[in-house]
Amino acid sequence: MGLNISTIIPPNTPLESFLSSASTFSTIPISIPDSAFSTSTYTPPPTNAIADISSALATSAVANSSTPLATSAIANSSSALATSPIANSSTAVVSSAVANSFTPLVSSPVANSSIPLATSAIASSSSVPATSAAVNPSRSAAPLRTAAIINETSVLSGDILIIARDFEQANIASSGLNAYGIPFKTLLVPQAGAQLPELDSPSVGGRFGGIVVAGEASYDLGNGTWASGLTAAQWNQLYAYQLKYHVRLVEYDVSPGAKFHTTPAAGTCCEESMEQLISLSDASDFPSAGLRTGAAVSTKGLWHYPAVIANSSTTKAIATFGPNQLFQTETVAAVINKFDGREQMAFFIAFDTTWSATSTYLQHAWITWITRGLYAGYRRVNLNTQVDDMFLSTLIYKSDRSFRITPTDLDGINAWLPAIRSKMNPGSTYFMEIGHNGNGNIATATDAMGDDADARCNGGALVLADAGPAPPLEFKKPPGTGVNIWPDTPATFDWDEPCLEGDALLGWWQKNYKEYAHISHTFTHLRQDNVTYSDASKEISFNQDWLSQVGLASATRFTSNGIIPSAITGLHNGDALQAWDDRGITNCVGDNSRPVLRNQQNSMWPYFTSLDSDGFAGMQVNPRWPTRMYFDCDSPECAVRQWVYRSAGNPNADFTDLLAEERERTLGYLLGLYHDSYMFHQANLRNADAAVITLGSSTGRYSIFQAWTETIVQELVRLVTWPIVSTTQQQMSDNFLQRYNRDQCGYALGYEISGGYITGFRVTAEDDECEAKIPVTSPVGVLNTQNFTTEQLGSDPLTVWVQLSGGPVGLALVSPIPL
Repeated sequence: MGLNISTIIPPNTPLESFLSSASTFSTIPISIPDSAFSTSTYTPPPTNAIADISSALATSAVANSSTPLATSAIANSSSALATSPIANSSTAVVSSAVANSFTPLVSSPVANSSIPLATSAIASSSSVPATSAAVNPSRSAAPLRTAAIINETSVLSGDILIIARDFEQANIASSGLNAYGIPFKTLLVPQAGAQLPELDSPSVGGRFGGIVVAGEASYDLGNGTWASGLTAAQWNQLYAYQLKYHVRLVEYDVSPGAKFHTTPAAGTCCEESMEQLISLSDASDFPSAGLRTGAAVSTKGLWHYPAVIANSSTTKAIATFGPNQLFQTETVAAVINKFDGREQMAFFIAFDTTWSATSTYLQHAWITWITRGLYAGYRRVNLNTQVDDMFLSTLIYKSDRSFRITPTDLDGINAWLPAIRSKMNPGSTYFMEIGHNGNGNIATATDAMGDDADARCNGGALVLADAGPAPPLEFKKPPGTGVNIWPDTPATFDWDEPCLEGDALLGWWQKNYKEYAHISHTFTHLRQDNVTYSDASKEISFNQDWLSQVGLASATRFTSNGIIPSAITGLHNGDALQAWDDRGITNCVGDNSRPVLRNQQNSMWPYFTSLDSDGFAGMQVNPRWPTRMYFDCDSPECAVRQWVYRSAGNPNADFTDLLAEERERTLGYLLGLYHDSYMFHQANLRNADAAVITLGSSTGRYSIFQAWTETIVQELVRLVTWPIVSTTQQQMSDNFLQRYNRDQCGYALGYEISGGYITGFRVTAEDDECEAKIPVTSPVGVLNTQNFTTEQLGSDPLTVWVQLSGGPVGLALVSPIPL
């Protein structure tokens, strides 16, 4: 039983209450040759060739995997597939309980998805009875009549259909599409089955530009057998739709077999601690994905099934598993099949983008291939490294010493920036963003002046009364409560240049500020959770005046409408938020380790404060990732000591181990196209007296911040050709807001098809209006951009930013894309 696609489910609403609506199959009245169903002429392998893998996987203790996988052969696969794929299969192709699966990252739809992903199933709104859903694939069937269809000028929807057995698998399958902003629909298939959505209609044409099936939507029937929740007739129906519209199909977390013209490689793989690397071997079918071949990544924690190609005339490998203790040679990890007009891509490995950078990396292959590189949405890697607490001094973790950055340390950073930029891919623009606290400048200048401080600095830096113990992390302050901590005087910023110049650090920044981006981090770094409106207002206004006084506010890369809140506090204090707003602050950054500060509908959207939860409605909180380069650490030894203490990790771990952990986690964010910033602090920049270390291809006196950045950049460049782009917080905030706004428009892309080619595309939205521009990515040029903004960085494909103003927009391609 499915859910009518027109039904809108409110966010975070349980699906079960919506599963009472009946629906029917949609059918496609065409005939299909046997070859389109991958009928095999070779002898099926003995079942024990796969049973060995099944036995190993079923008993292998993969961390946190609640359901061991079985990988059994499709019984009588050769004859079964000749008549109906998966029909008469006593042991259907495997589906997996993915190891280490955490909460799904994506919890809401992208544009044009009328049903929130975390709660939705879809099915046909067709009124066609289901009595003729099966399509006859026999050799005596009438010849396929697709030529007449694709030679007519028509429009095919670019929406992607996701088919999965449950919410978790659907979120994994769609997370990459959501990251790009590619519209998709989701069909959840329970074990009892579900109706397919309406695939096409005479008036609309094809409703989906691609189909993705996760783990064949299959279920464990016991005794080592698995079966898909889709019927043989429904698989036939999907194949028929592919042939009619030349739509591509992607499957992952499947075992090799006749369906994919492969056989399982002899042997078993792999024990929990055993590695078997995977790499792309042929990216020629998805060149605009920008993925490097031969760049091996880990398969630890991911079920995978080494394969051998059985029919090279229909099948080619696009990824391989490397040799290890059990396999002496490379084996096949993924293939593209071409069956007489029907194309499919299959990965013999489970995906879990909630924790696995490998899964996040590989998904770009199928996303680009299934869309042919033409889609609504865009791909961009943002590396936004924010450094807080500039001009403050920091007490170092578990010590009695403090550290404040010196001009010599910053000279080292300045000299390193051209070097790290040179390692990045063409089209990259990288810079650091600095969060300043002006009172720290005055405090240091005052100390340097000694007896002259009172006269030259109006009594010195501001000294606040003790604010008392910090309230609980998510404390919500009752409005109008609290006692002022700030003194009554000065009422306004009252320090001049002769005072401020007493700090050599300020002099360095005034000479070098153009290389960096700048933002306010409040004046004194007073925690904002329990402050009054007056104190919060002064923390903003005094720092704004200081930034203007010293010239940092004149920087090209200055964020004027946002702040980095001190210690990421005040976000549940309505008085503080009101004070920020009154001072022109519309956005700030949060902390992704605190779920309440992230958008719970879609991780690609910012969080907006509300009156009920936070005491103020409308402050935009942009997501920011904390790193393990802790705020109170200035050396590798400190960072490792704190990491081991916080995570109860291996006491023998070293800085290399810590960087490896950060690399795996951060690559997942960057490859997942999260545009969130990354959190660092001034103590992390200490390098003048650092030990010389080697990081990949680089050797030098690196701060822990530099070591982190070197590690991340080198790994990203090893895997992809994408440019790395930094943005200011103001730009980042606007990008997040534009993404949120365009997703409310219900936008969609349609392929304009003529003579078997995609000749152009058409962009639409609900009511054909959208205040936000809609990005469309194309692997080829556009004949007339209609004065829309375009961008193309390095080797990335072209992106056209389409503005809808009361009607659909159609653009023709310079070079038609073959179907």
